[in-house]
Amino acid sequence: MTAKVITGVAVVVVAAGATGVAVAQSGGSDGRDRATVVRVIDGDTIDAEVNGEVQRVRLLNVDTPETKHPEKPVQCLGPEATAFLEELLAPGEEIDLVYDVERTDRYDRTLAGVYKDDSLVNADLAEAGLGVAVLYEPNDRFYSEVLEAQQRAEEAGEGLHDPAVECTIPALAEALPPLEDLPAAIPADAAGVAAALAAAAPVIAAGEALGSALDLVESGSHVVLSKAYGDLALTLRKRSDVALPAAVAYQQDLLAKETELVEAARVAAEQKAAEEKLAAEEAAAEKKAAEEREAAEQKAAEERAAEEARQAEQAREAEAERQADRAREQEEARQAERNRSNERQQEAPRRQQPSNSGYGTDADFPGYTGPRCYAPGGQFYKPC
Repeated sequence: MTAKVITGVAVVVVAAGATGVAVAQSGGSDGRDRATVVRVIDGDTIDAEVNGEVQRVRLLNVDTPETKHPEKPVQCLGPEATAFLEELLAPGEEIDLVYDVERTDRYDRTLAGVYKDDSLVNADLAEAGLGVAVLYEPNDRFYSEVLEAQQRAEEAGEGLHDPAVECTIPALAEALPPLEDLPAAIPADAAGVAAALAAAAPVIAAGEALGSALDLVESGSHVVLSKAYGDLALTLRKRSDVALPAAVAYQQDLLAKETELVEAARVAAEQKAAEEKLAAEEAAAEKKAAEEREAAEQKAAEERAAEEARQAEQAREAEAERQADRAREQEEARQAERNRSNERQQEAPRRQQPSNSGYGTDADFPGYTGPRCYAPGGQFYKPC
């Protein structure tokens, strides 16, 4: 059963399969209620005092990002939508509630178009890019106006359509670098591979972020995203489906090349280390050999010096022995001379007398001038 409010009169229309539908009732004589804002709950829900009773009011034909859903995280621009509505509808503001076919929803919230100074707040949210037009039959009274406001926001790039807002689909799409920005070939050096990996990383990150957002759009689980970006999602999905796999494949090739370069560097490092070790061992061996040669040379020099010292000592000893021999010979000669001198001294008295043999001295043969025959020794003679 459905109902339409036409100039304040409730008209009941029966729809097949409709159950549990509340019949709208006219408010004042012109089909609306005057109300006072009590508080803003979120971007599309307020509490308002109507005829002395505080009612929770859900704005019709508009949906804003969630901020207080028990099973969903805070959604993109949800806090901003709430803040926008808080600024628009301050507590104590006078508003008009205009109803459609169904007056309440299954949560017992009042369903209404909210007017402030003859401006439809439901549409104001959409025109700021903070809400989207939604249609839950049979309530369609404000749908067209909200949809037109949403289209104006999309054309103006407001809110959910602003690429400068990081969490929006346009921003995610703009953050996806063109696939053409990636190098065509795999670099051959480590620096080139690192630079290429750095270039591929934002493509992959942006592609994954965009893909996750598009999944929400396409699944319908995020009503605001689905309504805001339904047509755009098809175009972006085609781009993402090309760019992301290509970037991932390119990244895998780069990682394989990086592994190859790392392995080559490891092998080169090991080879260099082995060469350095061998060079160090050879240098150590050469140093040891040089030290051994130097020690041997020093030892040989010491032995030569010792031998020379020994020979010099022997020479000194031999010279000393020769000198001692000469001294002995000289002493023996002197002793022999002394002995002869002593003998001559002992024989002198005997020369004063002619010997029995007839030999004597000049004293023995006074005035003799004839030939002389000398006795052995040449000291005594006798006339021949």
